[in-house]
Amino acid sequence: MPISGSPFLVAARLCNFPTGKATLLSGHEEWIQGDARRAMASSRAPWIDIVAYASKRGDAQFNMQLSGARCEAVKAKTRQFHPGAMFNVELHKGETESAGAENDNDGYWRAADVYVYGVRPTAPVRPPPSPVPIMGSTQFEIRVVGGGSGSIVIQTDNYFFQIVNLTERLTAFYFYTGAGIGLSIPKIPGPGSVTKAGPPTRFHTTRPVQLHAFNSRASLYQDPGATVGPVSVGGTMRLALREVLDNFGIVGTRPSTIPIGGGAGIQMPGLGSASEGVLALSSAVFPFNGYGA
Repeated sequence: MPISGSPFLVAARLCNFPTGKATLLSGHEEWIQGDARRAMASSRAPWIDIVAYASKRGDAQFNMQLSGARCEAVKAKTRQFHPGAMFNVELHKGETESAGAENDNDGYWRAADVYVYGVRPTAPVRPPPSPVPIMGSTQFEIRVVGGGSGSIVIQTDNYFFQIVNLTERLTAFYFYTGAGIGLSIPKIPGPGSVTKAGPPTRFHTTRPVQLHAFNSRASLYQDPGATVGPVSVGGTMRLALREVLDNFGIVGTRPSTIPIGGGAGIQMPGLGSASEGVLALSSAVFPFNGYGA
């Protein structure tokens, strides 16, 4: 079966070796004595590649040895016509590439591929690999969009946050929900808070990450303070992300606990709170074109 192409002078697949044997057929010998011999005669130092196979019938280890014997049979016959021929590649692949069921005995796989080159094939010159772009960023902003908390003894926090990838100009929204302990000032009932959108705070990560990495266990702390309308005293939220992950493991944030200022709202006077929860990605990632009103 002729093989077309370049840069070889001539090539063919010698199919239908007898089952379980490495004996060349008369057609194989005719091709070696004819086309292969003429190609070798046209070069002072021909180089030859041989890749031999076996069908799936029989034991895999035996088939590997059998393909090696077929390779040697082709090599020996070829050297009869050009003792100085060099063999650049000699591969015996057994049944590793053969198709069909386990008992398949197709003659296409009882075969050896023979390539005759005028000179030793040279390795192709490949350009240096292009640098792999690092996806993500280390530079981010976060702001609270809105939410609230309530506490008598058990603190419950529910807030929406927005995080912006400043390098790639992408953004997404996240929902924090958690429970913990809130400390109120004695004799002032109804501790809790409601806030609208606040100003952004910048932070960075120790390795480039994408926005979905901030889908994380988290802790939320609120400083002592009070807010009425646009006037706020203290009450800063502080968010610690516990499981920012990439393929190499945990990624740190700097600062490790991120201060986030609240917006207009109401916060009953309190001594602070702490909750443990989850910051969950709650929107698609989309281009960032600035903060809305």
